[in-house]
Amino acid sequence: MVTNLSQLKPITDDVDFSNITIGNSNFNDDIWDLIPFVQNKTLKKSQKKLNFSYIQSEDMKLTVKQYAYYKLGKVKPRTVKGKINGHLPFFINYCEENNISSFSQVNQKILLDYVEKLKQDDISRSHGYQCTLVVQDIIKTGQTKGWNVPKDNFKNINACEIWKPQKNRKSRKTKPIPKDIFNKIVNCAVNEEKNVLTKAGIIIQSQTGLRISEVLSIKEGCIKTTDDGNDYMELTLSKTEKEPITHKVFVNGLVKDTVKELEEYTRDLREESGLKELFLYKWVNKIRPLKVTKFNENRIKTFIKRHDIRDKEGNLYPLHTHQFRATYVRELVKKKIPIGHIKKHFDHLSLEMTSHYLTLEQKEVKDIYGEMILDPNSKLAGKRAKEIENTLAQEFQGKTEEEIDEIIEGLSKSMSFNPLPAGVCLYDFRRGNCTDGDGCFVYNCPNYITEITFYPVLKKELDLLEREMERFKDLGRKRDYQRRKIKHKHLKPLVEDLEEEMELSDLRELEKELDKGTYERLEVKINE
Repeated sequence: MVTNLSQLKPITDDVDFSNITIGNSNFNDDIWDLIPFVQNKTLKKSQKKLNFSYIQSEDMKLTVKQYAYYKLGKVKPRTVKGKINGHLPFFINYCEENNISSFSQVNQKILLDYVEKLKQDDISRSHGYQCTLVVQDIIKTGQTKGWNVPKDNFKNINACEIWKPQKNRKSRKTKPIPKDIFNKIVNCAVNEEKNVLTKAGIIIQSQTGLRISEVLSIKEGCIKTTDDGNDYMELTLSKTEKEPITHKVFVNGLVKDTVKELEEYTRDLREESGLKELFLYKWVNKIRPLKVTKFNENRIKTFIKRHDIRDKEGNLYPLHTHQFRATYVRELVKKKIPIGHIKKHFDHLSLEMTSHYLTLEQKEVKDIYGEMILDPNSKLAGKRAKEIENTLAQEFQGKTEEEIDEIIEGLSKSMSFNPLPAGVCLYDFRRGNCTDGDGCFVYNCPNYITEITFYPVLKKELDLLEREMERFKDLGRKRDYQRRKIKHKHLKPLVEDLEEEMELSDLRELEKELDKGTYERLEVKINE
């Protein structure tokens, strides 16, 4: 019996299907038991089986089985089940209603009629796309494998083009939580929220950037300390068919205290049930771990309503837990904690960092910087700052918030945003290397633009620079002093420009961040 997907051998023309086994089943069976291939113990048995019994035509069933067998050697069993038992049944039902008994009978008109039927049934675009894609994939794969499928390649039909979102459709991109609303959410969670499970979920997410599914997975004793006295939280993640992965992330005192409170709150429930999870509740005399859907659909909405947290239009803020992750990652970038350095720092302590929430693709980093620079409320500094602000003001005039978002997205794709330690470089390297090369002085370059979110970094750099200049002056090191003075000549006006752009209240708040040092511990260790 084959128990490893890599052992599945290609089906040849002269193969005897009765001699082929897949997991605990034979190829000719209407239900394939894939339990040997699926290591995730949390899935139900029904989720580990492929069911072909809904296909009445033996010819179509054979083609679908060949496709399923082929895909099991390429992707995860759960993905194959989604295609065969989640998306394909719509097409099979359509074929039975129209007396189509073989994939070889399917032509371009039939496929287009099927798509039209899906649209009339008013299914979602994403589901319609998958239901169309699986049919195209079966036909395309079958043409290369010699299965009983049409020879027409359907050049004029593309599932992505058919089901692509309308241009005026609102973007589904997860946006960070506005700073004032984020502060109110955290304040209400820490000081006002009475429900311990809701309170703990919000605090831990806001302070770590973990997904809510990851937060809800924590168990008793999850807070540990490194040899040099740093606290971290350990959690276990089940990744589809793979073995569970242990993740370790550094935590601050607020998270540590919150986990301690949560452990006390659920102590009796854990003793009664024998469960180790911390997010437990009792319902109808049964103790259950809290699920993601319950937290998102019930607890978050109730929390927002209970504390009357509203957006700038006066509506209850439509918070989704994934926004905490987006907010956290963007704040790391804005505070100039280099993502690569953080990963390196954690690896140095032999802690496996959750790279999936701290690792940013280059495009994501550029999107973050693009949003900072192009936002209507951005306050810029640099030689081209006024030019950019005036151009944006004209572009945004009379536009709705949704239209502005579309403009920003379009501009960020067309412009060149090269992240720098405290701002961005607008030079387009597609034109060749920068004329100044590595020797350019960034603060005096017309391609350098910064924004008030970088003020704490620039102000701190200026303060350190001035202390260094004073020390070199006292030591009589004129050459070192002159080098710092050249940099000071351009850095100081830049900081002053940002201070002029800011309201007094904003300035005081940003200056506090210099002393507060949200990520100071990381910065110190990275420098070491």
